[in-house]
Amino acid sequence: MHGKLLLAAFFFSSAVMAEQSQLDQHVKCPASSDKAYRVLFVGDSITRHAFNKDTIRELGWSHTSGMGASSSKTDYSNLLTAMIAKDRNQYVVKCYHTYGGSGSVADRVAGLPMVADTKPNLVVLQLGEHDNATKDPVLFHRQYATLVRQARAMSSKPKVIALGPWSMAPLDANGKYTDETAAVDHEMYIVALEESLQYMSVMDFAAIPEASGWGTSAGVKWHPNDLGHAMYAARLFRLYKAVEQ
Repeated sequence: MHGKLLLAAFFFSSAVMAEQSQLDQHVKCPASSDKAYRVLFVGDSITRHAFNKDTIRELGWSHTSGMGASSSKTDYSNLLTAMIAKDRNQYVVKCYHTYGGSGSVADRVAGLPMVADTKPNLVVLQLGEHDNATKDPVLFHRQYATLVRQARAMSSKPKVIALGPWSMAPLDANGKYTDETAAVDHEMYIVALEESLQYMSVMDFAAIPEASGWGTSAGVKWHPNDLGHAMYAARLFRLYKAVEQ
């Protein structure tokens, strides 16, 4: 719960634009090309967070990247696309879907039409930090399943891979989160089973102290740091390889 409160306080202080909690000025995705492999990242601040004078003053956050990474070069989306480019010996295009309010699964479902023209080969889902599946597990389950299905139904028929939610909560004796994030991770996992989605939790490395803590403010420190982002990229690369087999 403590981690959730930190996260909520962070977004309250930084969300100066009502429809863009991540301050993201939605970079237009490069035009489709048969020569490029295209990746659409559907995420929240762990995927991408911009900056302004308020984030610099209040949070010490002064660059655009996945939150908690020390630079754009060390966040998971850039690390992953570099790994995929090397694996395929092909240019990889990064696109981002961060449209819609707080960064919840429901917001991303609602905003998906805004990125319908990105024509991805691969969709990466990084969500859950803004959701609470304990209030209505059935509703959240349906929302996440809808996101998976709608991503797969995009005109380019992309492969979809996903990671579970990040939390700073300690783990119990069974290696599960001890806060409400456990319910989000559980429902995502069940959806993954039902939808044959390549999905993995991040609970194990979220519990590693060295995987978070970069920056000068509690909100930024809550996020994965360069090591945590590298772990995100490595795990997603495993899932990418699995769907490409």
